[in-house]
Amino acid sequence: MWWSEIASQATNLSDLRPDIAANALVAPTAMLVGNVSIGAGTRICHGAYIEGPVEIGRDCLIGNNAMIRGATSIGDGVRIGFAAELKNAIVEDGVAIGPQCFVADSKVERGCYLGAQVRTSNHRLDGRTVCVRIGDTSLDTGMEKLGCLIGARSSLGVQVIVLPGRMIAPDSLFAPRVIVERNLPGGRYRIRQVLESF
Repeated sequence: MWWSEIASQATNLSDLRPDIAANALVAPTAMLVGNVSIGAGTRICHGAYIEGPVEIGRDCLIGNNAMIRGATSIGDGVRIGFAAELKNAIVEDGVAIGPQCFVADSKVERGCYLGAQVRTSNHRLDGRTVCVRIGDTSLDTGMEKLGCLIGARSSLGVQVIVLPGRMIAPDSLFAPRVIVERNLPGGRYRIRQVLESF
């Protein structure tokens, strides 16, 4: 189960040691704290803050003022935009995360695109543990903080919000400003909007 992967991230990265590939480029104003591993060809831009354990793959771009913290693993060829924040996340190869996104306690599968200001909500307002719905069954994960699963090759437009414990099917497309309140079959979704002159 994907939420078990999130729960075990800290354990999986417990043996990680600081390691920066010889041809990685880390801006002098970027801050690396604790156990951070950076792969070959990766570029960390000015003002980025990375607090381990964090493992970043090859040929990635971490944008200006991005924050990556908690136990986080980032695959190869990932692009993370300006002022995005990632916490306790699993990000697979070839993912693009736009400016000012918040991705927490979540798994983003390979080839996904997240437009600017996409948010993964990871905490229930009533303080209860997060449940995940599989078919007609609701499973209590026992986790107070859990984001979402974004399936491979999905695209989320600007300001999409995904509520805790939700799963986005692979190859889905969500147009800007959609709030994902429940699991939906793979497809293309948008908000119907009516504009009137006055």
